[in-house]
Amino acid sequence: MNRKSSRFLLSSLIGMVFTVMAGLAQAAGVLPQGSNAFGKGYEELAADWLVWVSAIPASSNPLFDDNGSYAAVGQGGKVWYLVGNTTGDQTERAITVPTGVAVFFPIVNQFWINTPEYGDPPWSDQAEADVRALLAEIVNTAENLVLEIDGKVYPNVYTLRASSPVAMCTLPPVDNIFGVILAPVPRECLSEGYWALLPPLSVGEHTVRFAGGFSYGDGFSLDVTYHVTVMPRRKAGSGN
Repeated sequence: MNRKSSRFLLSSLIGMVFTVMAGLAQAAGVLPQGSNAFGKGYEELAADWLVWVSAIPASSNPLFDDNGSYAAVGQGGKVWYLVGNTTGDQTERAITVPTGVAVFFPIVNQFWINTPEYGDPPWSDQAEADVRALLAEIVNTAENLVLEIDGKVYPNVYTLRASSPVAMCTLPPVDNIFGVILAPVPRECLSEGYWALLPPLSVGEHTVRFAGGFSYGDGFSLDVTYHVTVMPRRKAGSGN
């Protein structure tokens, strides 16, 4: 795997701007580009997703998890993140999420985390422009994108492309997603791809499936299914 890239999940519905309200369970669906979850749109969430996934040690990183055991690692905010895989295989995961959280993930994406000690140029406006051009060139070859929520195919996947602003990612010095030794310092990072933002799912069982790939280079494709259980909130004073 190119250490600069990883491929993941995506999806969204059409038209109007829709603000996700905390604690308000919505029917399963996809929010369109231009929507936001708790004040953040697709672009900002794509940056947050990369900061989240890159900070987790490889040994407990959801990217390398084949059954959902590590899905909750690093989670806890008002938006929960899902991932694809790095192998290009079919992956099936079973996870539990709390009620009232939005869900965000890439169907397929590419990301860059700057590592000058391994040959990347010092960060600059020109370096950013070059990185964005490279990521766009790859993402332009996205193909066969599929998004299904509870068995319903979302028809407008190709409207869900988004590029993140530059964020600062801090990777573990060892046991990181690149498998190299790194100084534990913030690094410029960004991502581009096709993403999905789901409003808070109703209590109960849901299925999220996404698939697709890139024809760039040697090509890559994945097919990922999440079986999601949304747990009800505990009532005040209730027992375990």
